[in-house]
Amino acid sequence: MRKSLLFLVMGLIAPLLLQATVYTRIGVKPTEGWSGKYLIVYQTSDTKAIVWNGEDEASNYVEATVNNGKITADNLDNYVVTVAAEGRDYSVKCANGYIRAEAKKNSLEFAKGASACTINANGGYIRIETNSGTQRFCCYSGSRFRFYYDEKKQWADNKYGNVYFYVVGDQEVDDGSNNLDINYAHAELYACYSKFPNIHDPYTQYYMTYLFLAQREDDNAVPQLGIEMLAPSQYSLAVTNDGKSTVYSSDYEPERKGYVNITNGSAHSYFDFPSKAEAGYSTAAIRKLLMTITAVKPSTKPNAYVYHIKLEFTDSNQKIWKLDKDLDVYGWWIECDRSDSKNPVDMEPVAFTFESGNHNPASTALPEAIRTNSTQSKYIHNGQLILLHNGIEYNALGQRLY
Repeated sequence: MRKSLLFLVMGLIAPLLLQATVYTRIGVKPTEGWSGKYLIVYQTSDTKAIVWNGEDEASNYVEATVNNGKITADNLDNYVVTVAAEGRDYSVKCANGYIRAEAKKNSLEFAKGASACTINANGGYIRIETNSGTQRFCCYSGSRFRFYYDEKKQWADNKYGNVYFYVVGDQEVDDGSNNLDINYAHAELYACYSKFPNIHDPYTQYYMTYLFLAQREDDNAVPQLGIEMLAPSQYSLAVTNDGKSTVYSSDYEPERKGYVNITNGSAHSYFDFPSKAEAGYSTAAIRKLLMTITAVKPSTKPNAYVYHIKLEFTDSNQKIWKLDKDLDVYGWWIECDRSDSKNPVDMEPVAFTFESGNHNPASTALPEAIRTNSTQSKYIHNGQLILLHNGIEYNALGQRLY
C-alpha cells in the first residue's frame, strides 16, 4: 500500500518537475526599468534562435524555437541572467558572475562584484554597452556572444548580431520592433514650387520641404528616412506657434494641405533600415505614410526648434513602422528657382533658421550656381548645413567657411 502511494505521489510530481518555462521577447523599456530575469537571445529567423549559455567560448549557445515572440523550453533555466539597477546603469549577472569587458578589446569577463552597463532598446533589439558605449554585447556572425569593441560605435549589423531580451514569464509580447530609433532630424525648406500632387490642377503650386530623420547625425546612420513634403506655404513647417500641428499624408484629397511624395519608388521618399546586406542596411520605398508635426517649444540648440513628430508608414516589404517623440529639428531655407512656360516663377533667395524665427535675403556671397541649383553638393556637420562649390564650403546663409 505504501509503495502504491509512493508511486502515485511520484507520478504527480514528475510532470511538475518537467514543466516548461515560457520566455517572452521584450524590446521596450518597462516602466519600472530593466531589472528582472532574462535570456539573452540572437534570432536567426522568425522561428529559430540561439540562447547565450553564460560561457565565454566559441559557439557559446544552445538552440531554441521561437513561436510568435515566445520561447517555451524546459532546459534553459540555467542560462537566465539577472539584471539589477546600479544607479542609472545596470549590472548583468549570469551563472559565472557579473559580465564586463576589458577596455578596447573584444572580450568577456566575469567578476564577483557588480559591473555597470548601460541598457537601451533600439527597434526591439537590446543594447548592453560598457566603457562609454565603445563595447557592445553582440553575437558575432551568429555564433559567439561577447562584448565587441568599436571605437566609432558603428557595429555593422551583417557581422555584429543584435541581441534580444526574453523575459522569464508568459506575458504579452512588447518588442517594439516596429518603433523607429530616431534621434536626429533636419529640414531643408526649399524656396521653390512643385506641381505635385494636384494632377487635376497641375498649376496649383506647392512648396517643397525635405525632412531627414536618422538614428544619429551621420549620412550612413540606420535607420534613416528621407521624406519629401509638399504644402501650400513656405512656412508650413517653420511655424513655431506652440501646439500648432500640420498633418502630412501620402493619400491625395482635394482639400488636403500637406502631402508626402512617395512616387517612383524611393526616388522622392526613402527608408533605410538595418539588414544583413553587405553594406549593413537595405533601402525600401515608402508605400503609405501619415505624419503629424506639432510645434512644441524653442530648442536649446542653434538653428533648431523642438517638434513632436508622430508618423506611421508601410514600407515596400509590407512592414509597418512608427515614430512618436519630440525631436530637435534643425532647419534652413534653401533657394532654388523653378519655372515653366505657363506659370513662370521668379523667387528671391532666402535663408531661414528656426532659431531666428524669420527669413532674410541670402548673402550674395553665395555663388549663383549654388543659390539656383537644389542638387548642389551639401552635407550636414554639427547640425549645420554645408554647401560645397568648387572646393569651397559655404553655410546656409551664403557665408564662406574657412
